[in-house]
Amino acid sequence: MSCLKERSPLRIPRPTPAAVLASVALFVALGGSAAAARHFLITSTRQIKPSVLRALHGAPGTSGPAGPSGPSGPAGTPGAQGPAGPSNLSALTIVRAPDLMVKPTKEATSIATCPAGYHVVAGGEYSGFATRNGSEMSADHQSWIVLVTNLSGIEVNLEAIAYCAGAGQAVAAGVPRAAHARAERQAQAMLARLRSERLATARVNSSHS
Repeated sequence: MSCLKERSPLRIPRPTPAAVLASVALFVALGGSAAAARHFLITSTRQIKPSVLRALHGAPGTSGPAGPSGPSGPAGTPGAQGPAGPSNLSALTIVRAPDLMVKPTKEATSIATCPAGYHVVAGGEYSGFATRNGSEMSADHQSWIVLVTNLSGIEVNLEAIAYCAGAGQAVAAGVPRAAHARAERQAQAMLARLRSERLATARVNSSHS
């Protein structure tokens, strides 16, 4: 007869009613928490009161470093052509007529004519104490004509001045004779008109005396 006793098989104890109730209560408690967590899950800031959101906002942080420059954009379309710029006054040529002496009580004309390939754009004169009766451009735009009367009682100098602009052609050395001749005829017409007006004025004055 063996001295070792046979072991009885392991028996699982049956749960008591109290253990069953505790297990059910624990399951319900855990399931209720999960349900509550799913019910109050926040998916948008609209679910939070504005006052709470303001309280949650912290102070702004420091600015981060600037990022690298982006690539250059494509070239734009060309703009419309702008208006022409101002004239280059440095390209003007000044022409002075020969100095002319005008005796007292006499009328005189002076003509400054531009070189070939140039046209006059403005003009003037030096007439001393003489009275200027006319100063104008010639009809062909190549000369400047001045008409004066010397009422000063002394002999005075007269000199017409023309400001000439190039027309893109070569400049000749001399003054074009044809243009100067045309200006001479225009100057004589101005002088004749002045004398006619003076004669008419003298007749009116004599009729009232």
